[in-house]
Amino acid sequence: MIPVGLRHPSLRYITNRFEVADFLNNILLYVPLGIALSGSTLLRTFLFGLCLSTAAETLQIGYVDRIPSGSDITSNTCGALVGYLVAMVWLRATGFDPKSLRIPRLLAVAGIPLAILGAILLVDHPTRSDFSNWSSTYHLAIGDEPTGDRPWDGTISAFQIYPFAMAPSQIDDLARQAAHADKPDLPAGGLIPPTTSQQGYGRSLLSTDEEVRFHDTLVRQQQLTLLVFLQTNNVERSGVARIITYSQDPGNRNFTLGQIHDTLTFRLRTPSSGANGANPALYSGPVLSLNRPVFVAAVYDGRISRLYVDGNLVAHADLGAKRPRLPRRIFAWLPRDMPIREIELGASEALLSGLFSLGIFALAGVPRRLSIRLFAGAAAGFAVGAVIWICGISELRLGMRILLECVGAGLVVAASVETELSGPVLQRPGTV
Repeated sequence: MIPVGLRHPSLRYITNRFEVADFLNNILLYVPLGIALSGSTLLRTFLFGLCLSTAAETLQIGYVDRIPSGSDITSNTCGALVGYLVAMVWLRATGFDPKSLRIPRLLAVAGIPLAILGAILLVDHPTRSDFSNWSSTYHLAIGDEPTGDRPWDGTISAFQIYPFAMAPSQIDDLARQAAHADKPDLPAGGLIPPTTSQQGYGRSLLSTDEEVRFHDTLVRQQQLTLLVFLQTNNVERSGVARIITYSQDPGNRNFTLGQIHDTLTFRLRTPSSGANGANPALYSGPVLSLNRPVFVAAVYDGRISRLYVDGNLVAHADLGAKRPRLPRRIFAWLPRDMPIREIELGASEALLSGLFSLGIFALAGVPRRLSIRLFAGAAAGFAVGAVIWICGISELRLGMRILLECVGAGLVVAASVETELSGPVLQRPGTV
């Protein structure tokens, strides 16, 4: 959800395209909900799953680059039902309530060093916002490959790429010129030959030698400005339709200017933003209309990425900002189809806060009074969230979100933990 761009809600964003990996992911996502509701009824589990999923998909109607789907509602609801049935089978087969997990006290104490180690791994990543991970084998092209499933439908009257960050005043001057000319003159110093046109749609615009010089120049300068005068003929297509792209396949790119419905996105690859340039990417609000020419500028100064439309700043992001991430060696262990970008922060921080809270209760004991347990859980979550914020985050909004998630995870553990032993505090080894 971070970063998130908002758009005007419209039912035209809804799609029912079926993908097996996405369907299975959505089922797994809601299985824990079904297990949690196993003390209720199958009908109530169905209604909870249906209502929660419908609410989530409805919210996605207003989020840029999210694709609300009736298929997702179906798979999520099925996941809740699967979780309920699995819990019932487990209860009858073993006699143990699947909502309760018996943890030996000594094992629970291990949650403290695990949480500390996990927090260190999460934040111990130097932020790099250069082009050192760019690939020289990628090709500069207009639009998607001809065989792509989301080709861009529009016209480019002129475009140019520069190995420097253009000042906002220059972009504003060009926007004023564009308002009075069909094809304004672009400043000198660009990297694209003047004869380049839309011939060879979806194929490389440069020769092999030109591609080498193009790549080497941008990597050496670590800055770029992309100017495009364009007009779209379709604002109905979901997903990212690439307008100008320096890439080789949909999953990897050096940079891409794309269209999502009536919005624009700019994705720039750096060691911090990832191979797809989407962590974070820039998303504008609704800025495109059918058959209306617009002047678009995407600028990167080595740290700040900015997107302008007709001289107006519509999106920006600090790609050099500190943001906690999972180590690459952990990514290598995870299934490729998992939606890592969506779950890595929330799942990691909630897990670390829960482990820290559980370890504290196992080490110091479980208070009888719920209010004391809640205070201890919130304090443990706050400690983990504060460390991650101070050591690994330089964005206020993201830091606040992470702190709240960690406190919430601590509260959940505190409200859920029970002890087999009597007394306000555990005095001898046991289970929690």
